[in-house]
Amino acid sequence: MDGLLDQIGNLLTGIFALAEGGFDGVNQVLGLIIAAIAAILMASWGRLFPTALAAAFIHVVINVVRPVLDGGAFVLPDILTLDFWLALFALFLGYAIVIALFFFLKSLIFGRRHAHAH
Repeated sequence: MDGLLDQIGNLLTGIFALAEGGFDGVNQVLGLIIAAIAAILMASWGRLFPTALAAAFIHVVINVVRPVLDGGAFVLPDILTLDFWLALFALFLGYAIVIALFFFLKSLIFGRRHAHAH
């Protein structure tokens, strides 16, 4: 039983570390702009996870396109590596946290009619 509890503790520690890394990635100008727009467009709490996933993908796309706009080479991310998927999952967790915070603030400012499903 102690082994199972240790494994669960390690899993939770890993998830919290990913969330912290994702939050650090979102807590920059690009991430905050994406999260703010996502929170404004999000219609209900039930849309939080799909919205966070879309925001994470948009973040990756912008990071791929931005060097091209600066005159650099077009380089696709290596989507066949575990590092890519862990980074994307970390961004997803970070966006879920920040979008939830922004949506909560939106619901406080504009009232409940904007914070629940229609």
